[in-house]
Amino acid sequence: HQLETFKAWAGKSSDISFYLNSHHIDFSEWTLEGIARPIRVTGTSSTGVAHSKGMKTEDSITLTVQWENLSDKSLGCAVYTSSWVAPKSDVHSQQRFFYMGTNGEINVDQAHRGMTVAQDGKPFGSVNPLFMKYTPTNGMFSGQGSYGVKSFECFVDACRAVNAGEKSVQDYDDGSLATAGTTVQGTAILEAGRLSLDDDGRPMDIVYGEDGHTPVGIKPHEF
Repeated sequence: HQLETFKAWAGKSSDISFYLNSHHIDFSEWTLEGIARPIRVTGTSSTGVAHSKGMKTEDSITLTVQWENLSDKSLGCAVYTSSWVAPKSDVHSQQRFFYMGTNGEINVDQAHRGMTVAQDGKPFGSVNPLFMKYTPTNGMFSGQGSYGVKSFECFVDACRAVNAGEKSVQDYDDGSLATAGTTVQGTAILEAGRLSLDDDGRPMDIVYGEDGHTPVGIKPHEF
């Protein structure tokens, strides 16, 4: 289903990891800011469906990421999996998140928000009423309060403030917006995963600069 929806650019301008894994990787980077950093990435994939349709891309990609605790150098492991070839279902994409930490665990079902819709002639759907309000009010668009719109609105407002000299780009590195500065580790994970896949699954080490926070390179892991 995803592959058909995005067949115009799937595997061309983005693989499925850059497109979907990026969401949970970004969440990990945001929550672990100042606590841990990613140091090693191994990529694996499944293939077949996309290739049968003449598309040179993976069906699914799994990244295994080693995180290093900044305080005591202990290690954690995260697994991120995304797929182009999930079948059509009651949601656009089945998104779930599981975290097990030292003192507890978290389970999140992001696909089901507690609201379902059944209509004659249409498939059963589990909808997300917070993402977007598609139906107009009095003939006018009224989805301004949806987070699918608010995310763009906040970005545009930030651009206008920077262009007007009211703010600097660095002002938004406080976690209020996703910026190049606040997503640099996540970008390194995704790129290291791509390099690992292209090198037959060889683990890739993320190299850091003097501040210990900013990735400055990626190199194949030496066993």
